[in-house]
Order: sequence, then structure tokens, then C-alpha cells
Amino acid sequence: MLDKETNKDDLTLKLQERVKELTCLYRISRIAREHRDSLDEMINQILKEIPEGWQYPAFLDVSIKLLDKNYGNARKKGHFQKMPLAIDGKEAGEIIISYKEHIDTNNIVPFLKEEQDLIEQIGHEIEAIVALYQKNQQEKKMNDQLRRNDRLNLLGEITAGIAHELNTPLGNILGYAELMQTQDKKNADLGKIIKSTLHARHIVKKLMFFSCDMPSQFKMTQINALILENIDLLHLQLAEANVHIDFNLEENLPQVKVDAIQFSQVLFNLILNAIAAMPNGGPISIKTTHTKKYISLKIKDSGTGIDPKNMQKIFEPFYSTKEAGSGTGLGLAVTYGIVQAHQGEISVISNLGEGTEFTIQLKLNKDA
Repeated sequence: MLDKETNKDDLTLKLQERVKELTCLYRISRIAREHRDSLDEMINQILKEIPEGWQYPAFLDVSIKLLDKNYGNARKKGHFQKMPLAIDGKEAGEIIISYKEHIDTNNIVPFLKEEQDLIEQIGHEIEAIVALYQKNQQEKKMNDQLRRNDRLNLLGEITAGIAHELNTPLGNILGYAELMQTQDKKNADLGKIIKSTLHARHIVKKLMFFSCDMPSQFKMTQINALILENIDLLHLQLAEANVHIDFNLEENLPQVKVDAIQFSQVLFNLILNAIAAMPNGGPISIKTTHTKKYISLKIKDSGTGIDPKNMQKIFEPFYSTKEAGSGTGLGLAVTYGIVQAHQGEISVISNLGEGTEFTIQLKLNKDA
């Protein structure tokens, strides 16, 4: 009977230890999800969680050495465990678990075999977490580079239009200044000069809108107003291509949190692509609607459409159906990346000879 009771107690203890181990691993996975944008915060939170998987969590110090940075204060003295870490096959650091200096370990079993297994599991988990973090950071860096390249491409496409717009207010400034040299109506001419100068400054600010590299600034924005402002910038390209815009913008559309510069880039990309797909001119339809959860933006052209065999590739970087030298193949890839960064969705429907429709859905902020 004693043996059975002893076996039962041993089994209970093992089950309890296993539950602690699994709980520890689960919490580490959750920390990795919650802090995936900050490696330091992620490792510091994991550091606090690790002791909870051991039999005497209050007695332990933990340290993690990772990529030449040290977290925690465990020592390789007395009773300790360690687990080397490797990222992509290269040595990257180690985990150390040790008893605090003042703890007397003479009357306890310092570390169980299961705990050595656990530190190895945690080590492999951290290796996978860091490898994924590095991969995501590399992808983010590449996407940022694509975005900068595409902004420069857009800048080239709109420069002619903006230069044309600048000529008018600058010509006015020059003309009114020359009149002031020969006339006495200085106050009236000064007012006209100020008005033309402000107009020119507004155009230059729009130009800077695309040329500067700015951090993301998400703010509650009225999408309809942003659409109208950006279409106004493209009026020269639209007129030259004999393309007109049919607006169907829902009144009282709720505001949504976007980065105005980035979302303007999305609008430019889609409108310029639509113009390029319409060699004979025609209408582009822009429609906004909303539901309880989403704002929807649809941009539909009446152009040549996209060949079904190319539909799976249109959001890939450097893929372009334009003639050599007339497109970088970055526009739609960057557009896709920006919409994803806004936690939105973009989809496309196209028929050869009938046109293409892009739909963007953005989540509404419930607290707005």
C-alpha cells in the first residue's frame, strides 16, 4: 500500500511539474506575440517568466546573453544551469539559471532533470523567436526601402505638374512687383503678391510631402477630404490623358486612423496606374462607403484590364506590365505594404478590355 501511495505522490508531483513547464512555455510564446516589435522588451519579460517553471522560483536568478547584450544577473557559480543559444547556426549567447547567493541548497535537490529539459526547450523557443524577429525586421527594412524608392518614382511623375503650377503664382509675384515700381497702388499689389506667395508655398509643401522621409504619423483623418486633395494634385496628368474622375463619396463618412503621407502615396499609385491603363482616356470611378466595422474605398478604371495570368503577381516587388523603362514595378508592392501597415485589406477585380477595380478596406476605430 505504501508503494502505491508513494508512486501516486510521485506521479502527482511530476504532473504538477509538467503543468508548470507547459504554462511557462505558453506564457513565453504569448510574450513573444505581445512584444514582437521590441526585442529588448520581449527578452526582459521572458526573463521574469522563466523561474515560474522551476520548483523554487523565488530562489533563482536568471540571465540571458543574446547578440552581445546581457539581461539579468545569474552567475556561473554554485548550482547553475545553462543553455547555449544559436541563431542561424551561429553562436548568439546563452541562458543561465542559478541559485541566489544567500540560498542554502544543502537540503534540496537544486535542479531536476525535467528542469534541464525545460531550459533547453526555452532556449530553442528563444532561438526561434529571435530568428523570426530578425526576419521581420529585415522585411520591414526592405519594405521601407521600397517605399522610399517608390516615393521618388512618384515624385518624378508629379514634378512636371507641380512645376507648371508654380509658374503661375511666381509669374504673378514677378508681374505685381514690377508694377509696384511704376504705380502708386502698392497696398493692392502687395496683397496680390502675398496671396501668390502663399499659393506657391502651399505647392512647395505638397512637393515636400513626398520627397521627405518621415516616420509614420497615424491620425484620425477624413478620407474623402484626403482623396479630393490628392486628386487636385493630379489634375494636370488627368487632363493630359483625357481622363476624368467620377466621385461617389459617401457623405458624413466616419474618420479613420491613417498616416496621411503614406495613404496619399496609395492614392497616387492607384490613380496613376489607372491613367496608364487608359490610353484612350475615359472615366475613373472613386467610391467610398462604410459599415459598422470598415471604411471601403473603391477605385475603378475603364482601361485595358489585367491578364488573369498576371493577377497573382501584381503585388510583387519589381513586377510591372508597363513597357520597359516606363515603370519600376514598385507601386503596387508599396501600396500593398502600406495598406497592411494600416491593418487594412486590399483586393482587385479585373477583366481584360473592361477595366480594373481596387478595393481597400480600413478598420474603423471603435473609440473614435
